Amino acid sequence: MHSIIVKKVYLFIAIFIIVTSACNFSVNMEPTNPVPVPTNTLSQVIDIPTTTPEIFISLTQAMPSTAISATAQSVEVSVEPLRILLSPELASGVRGSQIPRAEGQDLPYWELTPGHTLLQLEGYRLQGKFIEPQIYIYPALGYAEMFSGAFESMHRLRNIMHDPSTAINVEQLPAVPFFNAAQVFASNFQVISFQNGEGVRFLTEYAQYAAPVNNHELFYHFQGFSSDGEYYIVAILPITAPGLAETDNAGAAIPVGGIAYPDINDANADFQSYYAAVTALLNATSPEAFTPSISQLDALIQSMQITP
Repeated sequence: MHSIIVKKVYLFIAIFIIVTSACNFSVNMEPTNPVPVPTNTLSQVIDIPTTTPEIFISLTQAMPSTAISATAQSVEVSVEPLRILLSPELASGVRGSQIPRAEGQDLPYWELTPGHTLLQLEGYRLQGKFIEPQIYIYPALGYAEMFSGAFESMHRLRNIMHDPSTAINVEQLPAVPFFNAAQVFASNFQVISFQNGEGVRFLTEYAQYAAPVNNHELFYHFQGFSSDGEYYIVAILPITAPGLAETDNAGAAIPVGGIAYPDINDANADFQSYYAAVTALLNATSPEAFTPSISQLDALIQSMQITP
C-alpha cells in the first residue's frame, strides 16, 4: 500500500505545482519555528467556521461492527466520507459536521476551507485539555490550492511517506495548517496505515514561544492521505504522559524522572537541549503508559476508512 499511496500523492503534488505555476501562484509560508520570548502567554487557537448541518452519534445507539475490529467493544460510526471504529473506553460518541466552503482575502488563514468534514469525539477520556479531540477530512487538492500552509504541510507529508526511514526533525514534519502557533517538539514518530490510506503520527505541542511540554497541551497528531490521494486527514487527540507536568506553568511540579524546564528569563537557557531530553523521555515511555494509550489511538486511526 505504501508505494501506491506515495505515487498517487506525488502525482497530486506534481499536478498542483504545474497548475499553480501556470496561475502565477506563490507560496509564502508562515514561520515554523517558535521564537523564545520572556512571556508565558499562548493565544487560543481560533475555531473554524460554524458548522451545518450537524449530527450526533452515541455509541449506545451505534450498531456493533464486524467488518474490521479494533477491540471487541468497538462500534462502527460513520459520518460521510469517514467511517471509524470507536471504543467506548476512548469516547462516548461522535459529533459530525459538514463545514461549508469559506474563502476571501478578509478571512484569516485558519478559517480558509474548501469545505470539509469535522468529527468531534464526545465524552473523550480526557476532559478540559487545551486541544479538543477532533478529526478533519479535507479534499486534498482543493485545500492545497486554497491555502499555501496546507500545501506545505501536504508536501512535507509526501516527502516523509516517500522515505520514512530518513531522520526527521520537527521543522520537516507536517504541521496543523489551521493552528496559529508552531510545533515546539515532536516524539513517538511512526508511519500508520488505515483501511484505505496511510500517514504519520507523533506526539507534539503547539505554542507561540518556547513553552514547557505539559499534559494540558500535549496531543497525539496524525496526518495522512487516502490511497487515491483525494482526501487529506488531520487528527488531533489529547494525550498525557506520566513524566510531564500537568500544566504549562513554568513552576509546575515535575514528576520524578521528568525534565526540568529552563528558566525562560535566562539569556543562556538551552531550550534545544530541553526539547531533546523531553523527546527522548517520551520515546522511551511505554505506549501503554500514556492516557489514552498510544495503542488505543493508533487503533482508532487504523480503523479509518474513507468512502466518498
